[in-house]
Amino acid sequence: MNTDIDYKRNILYVKLKGVLVGNKIEKFESELIPIILGLNARYVTINLSDIELIDKRGINSLIKISNIVNRFKGKVVLCDMNNYVKDNFKHSDIFDYCYRSKNEKTSLGVFKL
Repeated sequence: MNTDIDYKRNILYVKLKGVLVGNKIEKFESELIPIILGLNARYVTINLSDIELIDKRGINSLIKISNIVNRFKGKVVLCDMNNYVKDNFKHSDIFDYCYRSKNEKTSLGVFKL
């Protein structure tokens, strides 16, 4: 799994590519969580367009990220979800923790910036 991370205008943009399952979760969290904590990031957009595979642990990892961002009274927005990801999210409670938007630009509306 590859993770592209960019921080601009107080928004942390994360683009995931590959699979978010099993042992890949630990790598993802060890990359992203220290950055969120270091920046006290309140606004995080996670682009899921290139996710090929995600399981329950992957979904729980996204919820964990959201809980960390919530400590700073922030929001996590999931965007650009492909059909595979949408189907997996239907059977989860991820949107009780994360917001969704069509793409990265529309996530600005969720943050009200």
